[in-house]
Amino acid sequence: MKKGFLAGFVLSLAVVLLPTFYYMDARSSSDRQGKTEVSAEPPDLFPGNPKRDPSPSATRATDPALAPIPPSPASPVPSPAPEADVLAPSSPKGEPAGEIVMLKKPMPVQAFPPPAPVRPEGGIRTRVYDPDRIYTLRTAVSHVTLVDLPEDAKEVYMGDSKLFLAEVFGKRVKVKPITYNPDARTNMIIYTLNKRLTFRIVMVPPGQEDDLVTFLSPREETVVNLNPLKTEIQKSLEAKVSEKMAKDRLVSLEEAGPTDPLPIEGRGNGIRLRLLGFTRTPADARIFALFEVLNTGRTTFRVERIRLRGYRRSVLWEGEKQWKENADWESTFDREILPGKTGRFLLSVTRIPTSGGRRGLEIELDGQTQAGTEIVRGDSGGERH
Repeated sequence: MKKGFLAGFVLSLAVVLLPTFYYMDARSSSDRQGKTEVSAEPPDLFPGNPKRDPSPSATRATDPALAPIPPSPASPVPSPAPEADVLAPSSPKGEPAGEIVMLKKPMPVQAFPPPAPVRPEGGIRTRVYDPDRIYTLRTAVSHVTLVDLPEDAKEVYMGDSKLFLAEVFGKRVKVKPITYNPDARTNMIIYTLNKRLTFRIVMVPPGQEDDLVTFLSPREETVVNLNPLKTEIQKSLEAKVSEKMAKDRLVSLEEAGPTDPLPIEGRGNGIRLRLLGFTRTPADARIFALFEVLNTGRTTFRVERIRLRGYRRSVLWEGEKQWKENADWESTFDREILPGKTGRFLLSVTRIPTSGGRRGLEIELDGQTQAGTEIVRGDSGGERH
């Protein structure tokens, strides 16, 4: 009795526990392999029944605990590219693989020639002068930088003379740092005869500093003025020649006499003043009044001023002169006339004034003698002072 009870109890316990163990094994396999389904049917407990049905007439009820386990959600696997090969490891029992390995063929890479190495700018540079530009001058510790200018440097102004030293040697300026501070910087302004150059001086690492910076004048200035000194000398010579020629022409005019005679005379104390007439220069058609001063005294006479004025006699008042505004010319001189000598003087006028009828001319001479100031006047109407 007891043995039969124990056998039945063991059989019942096996029927209950075997599905549970099978379910646990299926869950663990699903976690390892990803997409694995567990059969909804329990193990075959009736080997004698080929249809695996304990009771053919009974309807089989599905236990919720033995329901199929849905596949675990997984991220969608992208479709492989045409050129990709898919390699899935095989399973010995025909089970689906848990991992998919994709091996992609590398794309052919086009071969490009290696780029040429960028060469840093050398320490010798050439710049074209621009008055509105600020140039950067790079120097380093224990390094000297030279600046060649198109003209001689006249003035050099350094922002901080405790950091950098500047020395002038004609057209060349030497710049050298006198500090070991790698962050030192300042400005420098150079004035030449006709130019101004502005710089920013900075400290750079060794190998990036400037050795020589040469400044050139703009092309048009260089072509027009190749040699400033030669140009200045040529201008000076031309001016001297022109001045000498003008003096020679005036001397010739004084000696030749008037081309338009108009004699007017005035006398003073040992001095005689005469207007000989008017003359013209053939080169520029300038008009001069030609005067002659004779010293009949015993002392030297110094001529200081000569004046020529035109007037009109009044109709109502006899002897009254109405001076013309546009007929008044004078010039100052500083010339001595020795006793018994004669000197001629040219007075530039704008036109030849007319004389006759009620129109007349008056001449006037101011000078110095040992006795004092001497004033001599003459009039085309015959009046003398």
